[in-house]
Amino acid sequence: MGKIGNYDYPETRIEECLRIAKVLVNEFPNGVNDINAFATAIGHKSANSGGYLVKIADVRKYNLMDKRIYKATHLADIIANPKNNSEKDDALNKMVFGVSLFKLLNDRLRTKSPTVEQLKTQLIDLTSDRNTASKDSEKIRKIYISAMSHIRDGNNIPQTNEHGDEFMEINNPLQKVGEDIILLKAGKTNLTLEKNDANIDVLISVLTNLKEKKK
Repeated sequence: MGKIGNYDYPETRIEECLRIAKVLVNEFPNGVNDINAFATAIGHKSANSGGYLVKIADVRKYNLMDKRIYKATHLADIIANPKNNSEKDDALNKMVFGVSLFKLLNDRLRTKSPTVEQLKTQLIDLTSDRNTASKDSEKIRKIYISAMSHIRDGNNIPQTNEHGDEFMEINNPLQKVGEDIILLKAGKTNLTLEKNDANIDVLISVLTNLKEKKK
């Protein structure tokens, strides 16, 4: 788990946290009696590995696992086995905005894909932790954009380019954009990002999420 100022935030990819929650719900419906068996089930050799402990802390930060015992929360139950897409979308919103840092950033930012400078400015204002904000803003931005890709609402949040300028809504799917820009528009997902390795990783994460929703 990451920390900036007084705020904790999950560092594990949100898709991985969701995968772990589904394993917990579907393979351990009555809770975990053998934590090493659970660690193996999610791809770790034992419950003592550092990577495993980080993931468990992040799953709990998203309120997908009870804080005291190894048992899925009601929120995890809904996400793993929703009665319909509306119920799942509502649960995902609660999951993401249950992380207070993400909720506060969303309240301040006018885009789901902020630039590094936009995010750093808000992180400094929120946390007063200039050193961590300057050092980790790119990492937090990647985590934030990936998490926000799971948010479904009726709000049209403007997208921005690398200079913070708003893009107009793209109604024509064949409309061209600059060579240094990546545009992803699929249903309610509408991202416009500068073309670089970090943003390509973000888009891979978003596309993975869209693929999961098709199943």
